[in-house]
Amino acid sequence: MKKAFKGLIFRKNHFEKGIIGVDNEKIVDPPEGAPFETVFYIIPPFIEAHIHGGWGYDFQRGEFDQLEQILIKKGVSIAIPTLMNDSLENLKKISEKFRKYKEEKQTSIFPFLRVEGPFISEYKRGAQGEESILDATEKNIDDFLSIEEIKNFTFAPEIKNAENLVKKALKKGKIPSIGHSNASFSDFEKIYKLGVKHMTHFPNAMSPFHHREIGLTGAGLLYELDLEIIADGIHTSKEFLEFVYKFKKGNFSIVSDLIPPAFTNNFGRKIIDEKGTLLGGGTLVSEQIKILNGFGFALEDIIKIAVINNRKFFNLPIPLLKEGEEASFIILDKELNIEKIFYKGEEVKS
Repeated sequence: MKKAFKGLIFRKNHFEKGIIGVDNEKIVDPPEGAPFETVFYIIPPFIEAHIHGGWGYDFQRGEFDQLEQILIKKGVSIAIPTLMNDSLENLKKISEKFRKYKEEKQTSIFPFLRVEGPFISEYKRGAQGEESILDATEKNIDDFLSIEEIKNFTFAPEIKNAENLVKKALKKGKIPSIGHSNASFSDFEKIYKLGVKHMTHFPNAMSPFHHREIGLTGAGLLYELDLEIIADGIHTSKEFLEFVYKFKKGNFSIVSDLIPPAFTNNFGRKIIDEKGTLLGGGTLVSEQIKILNGFGFALEDIIKIAVINNRKFFNLPIPLLKEGEEASFIILDKELNIEKIFYKGEEVKS
């Protein structure tokens, strides 16, 4: 046995006292009397389910290897490379690069691609390029859905032929996600009844709540959906996060929406363009847990929304932190700072 740690271990959505050992890439139960290091919290690795890039690297440019190496050192064991809306030709080119990357690196932390588009609202496009927004014609739908590497995509329920898009996507095993949309509540209901259960960076770039038209913001609170939220205190305020938490408790997910300029010298956590428009995120999921802790959220709920819920929704493996499982986990100190990272049995140095 290489090492052992005693602390509060996150298992089955709650913390329990225990000891976790590492041997030959696997978690083991240390023998009685074996030495161990006392720590505070032991949790599964983070998931970055919505990330465009960072540190100057960009998935849009196919920089998968560079970003994977960085993310593993940040305690991330699964990340879903997210593309900005782009032409179908460019999306196909990037997807082909991704396919080749996955062939060469079958142990990659990247399961598939997702894209914010192309069937979105021009009125709620945010930072997405207007020139690449497509009408949901039969040809465009079939052409887009033929890109095998893209499994999850953002769309606007109010567009013409949205129901046909959803039916075809679900039949092919794709995951449609509501976002960049000015949909009414009735637009939403039609799509929800077809089986759509996910919302992209709720409630950013969505129709707002009003007492006579609750829009997508109201729909996300009223219905059982997987809401991914950028919980950085910038894209969503402290009061809004408290509001959602009161409704949903631990039943939503947090994402970074990290973009390439994040963690470069020119930008802080708030990234805006020359017009003052708020762009994507600059705060990792691992940093957001400290923000939520400061807001008074229950720690067990915080870890659930940071490491478990997105895995569950996207049907990705959930680390159980028990004997025989892969030895990938994170040790946090009392203030929820990352103290140690283990990935496949090896301690990762940042």
